[in-house]
Amino acid sequence: MSDRYIFRYIIILVAIVSVLLSAAAMWLQPYQKRNELNEQRINILKAAGITGVDNKNAEQLFKQHCTTEHNGDLPYYIIDGKTTVIPMRGNGLWGPIWGYLGLSEDLHTVVNAVFDHKSETPGLGAEITTEKYQSQYKDKPLDQKVDAIAGATRTSKGVEEMIERTLKAYLPYLEKQ
Repeated sequence: MSDRYIFRYIIILVAIVSVLLSAAAMWLQPYQKRNELNEQRINILKAAGITGVDNKNAEQLFKQHCTTEHNGDLPYYIIDGKTTVIPMRGNGLWGPIWGYLGLSEDLHTVVNAVFDHKSETPGLGAEITTEKYQSQYKDKPLDQKVDAIAGATRTSKGVEEMIERTLKAYLPYLEKQ
């Protein structure tokens, strides 16, 4: 068997696999976008204190509860005419962190908080996604401090900084509404 045959075989095989992977990526893109939107809806509803939300009912519940959705420089969501949910983005130890903060009608009390991450350390920074960590924010005044995660100082500080920066940007705008 000659080297030319092997070289041609490899080139043809790589070309076929590339075309198949590109086609699969294009075919799956609408499903990925739908799932991302669904995850966002679930997190917004959870931040507003709505329970029982999952992939099957997220779209319906979002349409039912989200009465106002403002897009622009500062997007936020009004849930059931009383809870304002604001999105947040920040940096953890190993990558981006994000979340949603549900605020009471007076904008001074946290209804609920939802956090997520891309690549925080399991058992440490990844704890921001647990109910135990997120429940510290529930029904607390905005100026109250919460406990950090032992061993995950950078992620805890990232969450704190993310909340402070987001509130600094949003509250003057929301209070005018």
